[in-house]
Amino acid sequence: MALLAATALAACSSAPLPDAATDSLSAGGAEQGTTAAVDLPPAVDDPTTAQDESAAAPGDPAAAPAVDGSAAAPGGAPAAAPGAAPIAGAGPVAPGAPAPAAPAAAPVRSTLFSGAEDTIGITPTQITLCAHAALTYGAAFNTTADDFNVYWTALNEAGGVFGRKVVATYENDNYTPTDAVTAARACKAKNPFLLLGGIGFDQIPAVRNYVEEQRIPYLHHTATVKGSQGLKYSFTALPTVERVGEGFAQLAAQKHRGKKLGIIKRDGANWEPGVEAFKAAAAKAGITVVAERAVAANKGNYTDEILAMRNAGAEVVWAWENALISTQILVQAKRQGYSPAWLMFPFNLTSQTLGGDAMTPPLDGVAMFAAYSRGDRGGSFAAYADDLALFEQQYAKHRPRADLEGVGGDLLFLNWQAQKALHDMLVACGPDCTRNRFVDVLTSYRKVPTSSGCPLDFTRGDRRHGSDQVTFMQTYRAPSGKVNWRNTAQCVGPGA
Repeated sequence: MALLAATALAACSSAPLPDAATDSLSAGGAEQGTTAAVDLPPAVDDPTTAQDESAAAPGDPAAAPAVDGSAAAPGGAPAAAPGAAPIAGAGPVAPGAPAPAAPAAAPVRSTLFSGAEDTIGITPTQITLCAHAALTYGAAFNTTADDFNVYWTALNEAGGVFGRKVVATYENDNYTPTDAVTAARACKAKNPFLLLGGIGFDQIPAVRNYVEEQRIPYLHHTATVKGSQGLKYSFTALPTVERVGEGFAQLAAQKHRGKKLGIIKRDGANWEPGVEAFKAAAAKAGITVVAERAVAANKGNYTDEILAMRNAGAEVVWAWENALISTQILVQAKRQGYSPAWLMFPFNLTSQTLGGDAMTPPLDGVAMFAAYSRGDRGGSFAAYADDLALFEQQYAKHRPRADLEGVGGDLLFLNWQAQKALHDMLVACGPDCTRNRFVDVLTSYRKVPTSSGCPLDFTRGDRRHGSDQVTFMQTYRAPSGKVNWRNTAQCVGPGA
């Protein structure tokens, strides 16, 4: 999938809609007229994990949850951790308000980078970012690499981050581990401040190992926790593959308890941990798995797998595959007259491709990001209407031909969400930002970074994984007439 978001975040907020939204960005880096980042309550200091690089990560059975494991409160407000003070509501920054003062420079704690490598990719005038992503599949989502830098374009127009322009480029990882490492090497040659990793369960583990050898700070999308223990240079603001698999089991228990369930899964070592977590959670919930079939990457014809589900009497099928393959599986199942309830990753590519068939019955999904349906501010979208308005305003100004209503609109929004959250982290790093200071920001980061983001907490576990929360979605008929996805439960944690 051509999913370029390096750190897309699940939706969760009760932020009010500002009186007047604008795409004007202050020189210090905060959006005027939009929701500010919200700090979480102080964490209880745990001396056993503060400097322990081998501590359990979220998704590992030994890990403690980063934040409260319950679903968001009515209205989308994230719940506070047990025993902590409630999370403050996010208030809008008034249009025309002065830029926030630069944070005071604290002593640097991290020692990952020494000498000149601490300032690679950051100068008084520029911050250089580079991402590996599956550009190969951009055409399937009607997107190009140029569509993914609108947030940075708007930010730079307003003065950047403390006077530094953000320059982000992309290298094609072709959705394979080998090509992902090649893309990472190409990024390294550009001397980036950070390497960013787009969606790819198989690509990210390979690049994690590469950056460990090369000493490059790496902020990546969802990946298995296996193989990450002790790694110092890789960080993610998203739940692990294991946690996402568990999230699908939570959704199945909520919607389809007592029904027979089948699994069509990617045959791959980096995908299987999610299946293992799903089955463990499903067994506890009393869910019966009646059939399980593995498919090779890009198999093409899924008749045998569909027949296996039908013959086993599966009333619910979990498609543990990427959006392009899941869409093919569903189209083929519909042609064969097989319409169980489906669980899958929720992308408008699938729902719009199937059209009305995506409503008979409605599809259910688990995501690591917020839903997007152009122009819709009602229902669950109201919780982050300010982000939606700013996103659409920026694209109208800087990329007016981008098809936000089409199959790639949600992809562009999840990427934009990630960039907005990264912007907040860069602001927190301050005018004297270096790689070590940025690592300090990450490992102490406890915020709801934007209204469309879930709470992040890097202060627990291995301090490399910031979230264990997912968002449940379902297909619906959008105001435009197209079939899109919308959130049904936001920021759902383990045990919810």
